[in-house]
Amino acid sequence: MKHKSSGRFSKIWGICFLILILIGLAGTILTIRYAKQSERELKSLSFDWEIDSPENEELYVLASAGSQWMDQGKVITQYDIVLVNESPYPIHDWRVTINVADDSLIDSSWNGFWSHAGDKIFYEPAEFNNNVAPGERKSFGLVMVSAEPFTMNEVTLDYYESRELKRYAVFWVFIGIIGAASIAFIFVEVVNAKISNYAKTHAAYKDLVSESLRTIANIIDTKDEYTKGHSVRVAIYSRMIAERMGMNEHDQERIYYIGLLHDIGKVGIPASILTKPGRLNDEEFEIIKRHPSMGAQIMKDFSSIPGVQNGIKYHHERYDGKGYNEGLKGEEIPLEGRIICVADSYDAMSSKRCYRNSLSYDFILDELKRNSGTQFDPDILVHMVALVEEGYAPISDAEMEDYEI
Repeated sequence: MKHKSSGRFSKIWGICFLILILIGLAGTILTIRYAKQSERELKSLSFDWEIDSPENEELYVLASAGSQWMDQGKVITQYDIVLVNESPYPIHDWRVTINVADDSLIDSSWNGFWSHAGDKIFYEPAEFNNNVAPGERKSFGLVMVSAEPFTMNEVTLDYYESRELKRYAVFWVFIGIIGAASIAFIFVEVVNAKISNYAKTHAAYKDLVSESLRTIANIIDTKDEYTKGHSVRVAIYSRMIAERMGMNEHDQERIYYIGLLHDIGKVGIPASILTKPGRLNDEEFEIIKRHPSMGAQIMKDFSSIPGVQNGIKYHHERYDGKGYNEGLKGEEIPLEGRIICVADSYDAMSSKRCYRNSLSYDFILDELKRNSGTQFDPDILVHMVALVEEGYAPISDAEMEDYEI
């Protein structure tokens, strides 16, 4: 059984930021296409000849009649004309059309090119007048010959707008989305990389702790060849119980480590007593009963695993109060001690000992159930019984070697 941190949360946020970046890119591309399309659309304005700037207009033409004289019965007039751009957009490739009398003739012009067709004259600007920036004015004009004075009363301006992207608010919105999402994505990836490195370091330390404690457990168990692997199996069963009880990952690991160390007090018990094939006498039994308190004393300064002393000192207490060393009862016994008690008792019955062979499957189940509420906490025992009935216990040597927390 191996538990890993998947980093799923960081991956989900990374995907979300990538989606935002794609949305921003798509929006920017659409805005650029719209702007280019707008540049290709010919626009047209029509208005009467104006001397003063018209109200509520951003783009308009102003004209004034300058010098005027007679020659051979014809009226010759100089017209000075100005295109005013007060819109937020530059314009280009513009053209002015003016209605005139049919008999009118163009005598001369400046700053552009005039043509005449029927009752209309057309102006196209010279190259230097072709582009008109916001706030800019372009002047041009002509001298026209007509039969009599007249007023130009209809002017049409055709033009194209240069739709600069920076003038589109939506463009900056999409650029903002791209920028913010990119920064956030980079931030998440950097944090994710740091978390990954931390997780690798943590996993290495975790493996070191686990291997060290298993080594200590093996040293404890070597005092009796019949209990080889006992502490590791108790640790595994204890963690399985904790998991089924709904404990979080941290507490499951903690219970596992406590299980590895639960018999550490046996290092102070003579091997002759631990390996005695027959029944212990009263004096020997009193000595063996000391190992929980001896273990707690050994680990009194070990604070890295919360509850480790409780699991060691109280794993031989009974739920009915008839255990040792302090005769605690029910939930007076710390939870760690009650869990280890169940796992320890099961492994003792399912393992071969110096004074007997391992007990049968049916006998063990009957014995566990019979002692529910007396030796064992019934709310904890039910999980151990389920592990046995579902085939998770006993655990084989191969499974024990491959087990990882």
